[in-house]
Amino acid sequence: MVPNASLVEIAVSDRSAPIEISGPGLNGGQVSTADMTGVVIINAWASWCAPCREEWPILAQIQTVNPTVNLLGLNEADDANTAADFLASQAGEWPHITDPNQSIAAEADVVQGSYLPGTIVLDRQHRVAAKFIGPVNKSDLQRIVTQLLAE
Repeated sequence: MVPNASLVEIAVSDRSAPIEISGPGLNGGQVSTADMTGVVIINAWASWCAPCREEWPILAQIQTVNPTVNLLGLNEADDANTAADFLASQAGEWPHITDPNQSIAAEADVVQGSYLPGTIVLDRQHRVAAKFIGPVNKSDLQRIVTQLLAE
């Protein structure tokens, strides 16, 4: 069963300990949120996921409007060539971790089951501040980013 797109926001006083998400980069090397400062948006996606394709321009626009915000992609279940071809056809440029078995996304609670897309937003201390199950909503995502940048 596919869940409805939903948003959970976590008040500052209710946020858990900081998390780190790391793994092999699609372009080689290791990618980690530990190397990023400030607010981080982590988005789990796949090239074959229609809602992922639909939300991509929103993520690219958020990156343009908020240049201090970090984006991190978790590519789920694509082979490297398919993921690279998809990225070449999309706007925006940010690091991506390859997560072929969805283990990184599951451990970080970015996805619900195997449903894509999923997005979490980390505050400046890298605590989970918001979670989208399903595609992000542009106005909600921008509002959350603005709030986190002001904290």
